[in-house]
This record gives sequence, C-alpha cells and structure tokens, in this order.
Amino acid sequence: MEKENVNPDVIVKPNYMLMSLQRILVLFVILAGVIVVVYYTPMPEEYFENCDRECHELDWPMICRVKLVIEVYKTYSKSCNNCADGADCPPMCITADGRERGVLAANRELPAPSFHVCQNDILVVDVVHRAPAHALSIHWRGQPQKETPFMDGAPMLTQCPQPAYTTFQYKFRASAVGTHMYHAHSAADAADGLAGAFIVRQSPRLDPLRKLYDVDATEHTIFVAEWGHSMGPLAGVTPNAPNAESLLINGKGRSSEYSNAPITTFVVENGKRYRFRLMYGGGSKSCPIKFSVDDHVLKIIALDGSSIQPMDVDAITFARGERVDFVLDANKACGVYKIRVVAEKSCQENLEGVAEVVYKTLDSKNLQKTNENVNLPVNRELTTVSSDRCASDKVLCLNEIHSADKIPAKLAAAIDEVIYVPFNYSTRQISAKRVESWGQTDGFRFTYPASPLLTQGSDVSSEAICARGTNDDECVHVKNIPLRSTVELVMFDQGGESDHIFHLHGYNFYVVGIREFNTSIEKHQIKEMHEKGTLFTSTNLIDPVIRDTIVIPKFGVVALRFEADNPGYWMMRDERSAHWTRGLDFVLKVGEQSDFVQAPPDFPKCGSYVGPEYFLI
Repeated sequence: MEKENVNPDVIVKPNYMLMSLQRILVLFVILAGVIVVVYYTPMPEEYFENCDRECHELDWPMICRVKLVIEVYKTYSKSCNNCADGADCPPMCITADGRERGVLAANRELPAPSFHVCQNDILVVDVVHRAPAHALSIHWRGQPQKETPFMDGAPMLTQCPQPAYTTFQYKFRASAVGTHMYHAHSAADAADGLAGAFIVRQSPRLDPLRKLYDVDATEHTIFVAEWGHSMGPLAGVTPNAPNAESLLINGKGRSSEYSNAPITTFVVENGKRYRFRLMYGGGSKSCPIKFSVDDHVLKIIALDGSSIQPMDVDAITFARGERVDFVLDANKACGVYKIRVVAEKSCQENLEGVAEVVYKTLDSKNLQKTNENVNLPVNRELTTVSSDRCASDKVLCLNEIHSADKIPAKLAAAIDEVIYVPFNYSTRQISAKRVESWGQTDGFRFTYPASPLLTQGSDVSSEAICARGTNDDECVHVKNIPLRSTVELVMFDQGGESDHIFHLHGYNFYVVGIREFNTSIEKHQIKEMHEKGTLFTSTNLIDPVIRDTIVIPKFGVVALRFEADNPGYWMMRDERSAHWTRGLDFVLKVGEQSDFVQAPPDFPKCGSYVGPEYFLI
C-alpha cells in the first residue's frame, strides 16, 4: 500500500475561533459550578440569636448573638404582679424559695439564661454591665479556648475585669461537646445568681451515647444552686461562710418559711428514655449534694462533659462546678415523682431542694405523688467526693469510674513533666487578739497581677511572680510548662481541714490516681513514694475518667495527666474561694509568649498608675 504524499510546505492553521469558544465554555462551566456550590451551601447568619436546634454533622456553624444585661434585681419584684403560687407569674418574675432578696441577675432570670448550641458554633455574647460596685468577668467552663485564650474570663490573667456601666463582648467557638456552665469568676457573684447552663451538642450520628436515650431536650436541663437570704458581698470576709437557706433547682425551691413556693417540674412520657443534663453551681458554702429521683434508676453516661462507661445508680453525690449527664427511663406508673437534692450533713444539716418529674397524661389533675424510693433494682450510689464510704460495695467512687475512651498512649507512658503541688494554710499574728489565716500552694500565697499576664505580660513586674525565698509574701504563683509536653500534676492536701475543689481552665485531665491518708505527708515523702510506685494503691492508665474539676479529700492526693497542647496562661482555680482568691490558686504557663494567640490590637488594657513626681504648692 502506498503512503499518501504529504507536502511539507503546507502549514495547517489552528481554528482560533473554535479554541476561544472552548475556553469560554470551560470558564462558564466552572463559574456555574461555583454558583451552585455557594447557593446550596448554608452560610452562617450574622445575627442568629437562637441556636438551639437539631445538630447535623454537615451543617455550617451558626453565629449565636446574645446580649446579657447584668443588673441588681430582686425576687418577687413588681414584675411578679400579684402571682402567688408561680402558676401565673410572668417570665421576669423570680420566685427563688419564696423570700424577697437581691439578685445579681442576667436578663432578669434565675439562673442566668441557658445557652444551647451545636459544636463549633460561634458565640458572640455582649455583656452589658449595669451592676454598680462590681468588676466582672465571665468564665466559660469546659471550653478550651484554643483559638481565643483571651476570652477565658480569668480576670488579670486573660483579660481585665469589666468595670460597671461598660459592655464587653465575648466571642469564641464552642468546640468542646458536652454539659457545661458559664458563671462569674467571683464565687460571691455566681452565688447571687450570675451562673447558667451552657450545653454544646453534636450530631446524633456522632454521639456514641445516642442509642442509650430517645430524647435530649432543652427543657431537661437541671441547674442546682445554694441560696441564702442575703446577697454575698461580705461572703468570705467573715471567718465562717454563712449557711445557705435552701437548694434551688432551675431557680425555684422552698424553705421552711415558704413551703408553698413554686417548684420546677419536668414533663416526661411513659415509655421514653430521657437524657438529663445536671450541674451544680454551688453557693456560699458549696456543700456536696446528693441527687436522686424517687423510684427511678439513674444511668450515668457523662461527667464534666466527657462520656463514661454507663453505670446504673439510685443517687449521685457531687460537688460545686461538676456536671453529670444521666438517662431516666420513664417506665413507671403515671404519677408525680419527687426530685430530691440534699446537702451532706457534715457540711450543713437540713439543706434540701425539691422538684418534680411529671408523667404526661390526659388526667393530669389526679396524678398521684410518690414518697421516697421503693424497691429499686439498683442499690448503690455514685460519688465524686471521696470519703470512707468508698470502702462500701454500695458506693462507687471516682477511681471506679471508667472513661468511654482509652487514654492516649503518650499519657500512659513516661511523663515529661511531673509537678508536685502541696496546699495547706498558714497563720500570722496580726495583733494581740487577731490571727490571720490564708491558703497557700507549694509555699506561696496567690494573688493577682496588676495587669493581665496573657495580654499585658510585659507590664507585669518580674518581682510580682513567685520565687523561692519569698514564701511569706503574696505573689503571682506561675508554673512553667513546655508546650506539647506531657504533664502529671500531683496535688495533695496537708491542712486536713476539709476537702478541696479545684477547676483547671483550658484543659481536661485524666484522673489516673487518687488516695486518702490519715495525716499530713511532706512533699519529699510524696515524691519519694511516687517515684517508687507506692503512692497509689492502684492507678488507671487504660481508661481513667476525664474531668476538668476534681475534689481532693482532706489529707488526700490525686494524680492528673494531660498533654500541654494549648498555649497560654491557665488557672487552677480553688472553687471554695468566696471571691477572687483565698491564696490557694496557681497558674500554668504553657509555652512562651511567641506561642500565644495574640489578642486584638484594641483589646482592653488595665494596670497600676503612679503619677509624676511633683509637689502641690
């Protein structure tokens, strides 16, 4: 077959018009695709106030804009009109336990308004401060604040306290799923009403506990708080904390003087399983409380927002700042069942609170009310407050609780940084008739700097930071931790006066060991025992419970592990302090200044002022 002759001198010209049309068509297809994607992609709304919704893993995060107006209000104010039993009281009527008293209220609600959002929603909270003679900051308990450490709400550490008659805007991502709280940093302000629930949900498809319950509704949030009959500015000034008068459940309760005051009710339907989210805001004494529901088993599924291996109990005892998720199976006869909250008698006797679980029925007027538990299949209690009762097989303690997740391998291995923190009390003779007592950790009495360490670190004098040899003086107690190191805090009580509650900002931790001694143990003895492996009778390096709040029993010791992957200044907060501090707090500095997320350029600043040197003539 002969090949076709090709003339090499003939040049084939490209079709430029066709090529141009092809390029235009490709650009048109790309542009159309972008428009379709943008059109069908949900975008966050700039001012979306109610973010309480069914969460979905494919949804775009919402921006939740909220205004909190903080003011001094009172119970049974003029807003209540003539309502008596609570049934006809308007929304801004605060009844508490039936007695009139002042309240430090947010939006005229008690407790403060609840926030219900989905994971990774962005909160924009405008705090409008109208309460005179108060310097405020709000802590968002349970949120690590990795992107915005200056929004943690620790005064003089991450921000300046907010002066009266100003507005401060908190803006952060709700990254940590679970049952959390927000509250004033000052415990006295929180006890006067400035505390509320903060719930961060996730998609049901991502929730490992979803198969254990049918309903997870906003109205099944339980906020318990102590309540006294006077406001708290003098709390902590007197040597003994004033007794509380009652325990409120969602801002309602009864006292001996007002036995007909309205109480909170929770409606359920027979045959359904309900997830309840329970938290304790504490108060002037912050006594541990025991929670139970008549004739119902509580299936505990989470503590401090972290899932645990489910366990059935008939009651749970827990402390201020702790949160508990439980499932209630509404499988009883239709009726009204009491929720009972009782403070530990060793802290205060006859301190109680009540609410009701009401089964929904057509004949709601003839529902029978129950008394106490009757023949429950479970006869054991869960407690996060260690005591000698832990030896009983009817009491489950913290070291018997197992996380739903395994501890990371790096935290189960040898630890980079082991920090020993003893705490106790010291006294000093002030006068012939007066002795001053204060708390101290590792020999230092904590106080706050004059400017926030995170945002104005260069303004804080090095002399203000604690150093060995200055134990008798107040100072800013800071412990330095390398970024991304593994850490074990070994904290132990040498005072033996009572148990202590500590809350760590910015982190969760694994409770790998806990033990109670009968006497004070010196720091060098604790260190020697720990290095030999004899400090704890048993440790859990497989699935220890995850917390952000821990109760340390008197003469007790705990070992807490975490990875220092969140740079910044993070407070280990003494939860029994009546105001800002009683000397037992300390700060973890994770990383260096170059590692910290920088605050906006116009972020508020504060500090000491010394005028020019001159004389008035």
